[in-house]
Amino acid sequence: MGSVRIEAFSGMAEHLYELIKKGRVEEYRQAAFQSRSTPHNTHGTGRWNGSISFHDDGTVMALSVLPIRRRHPQ
Repeated sequence: MGSVRIEAFSGMAEHLYELIKKGRVEEYRQAAFQSRSTPHNTHGTGRWNGSISFHDDGTVMALSVLPIRRRHPQ
């Protein structure tokens, strides 16, 4: 991305991850579908300098532009 530095984060709710980890795919699908109508908790994102996207499958993706660090000549 040229000289722009990007920080990226992706994840999912712990209870959904545990279902996937245990191979309980159908239970995961049902729980993810049910969570679609639950409001997403964003109160802890105030310091995040970028966009956050919550997906219907229970996952989240966040991108943030970081300050450019200039290299000092040696």
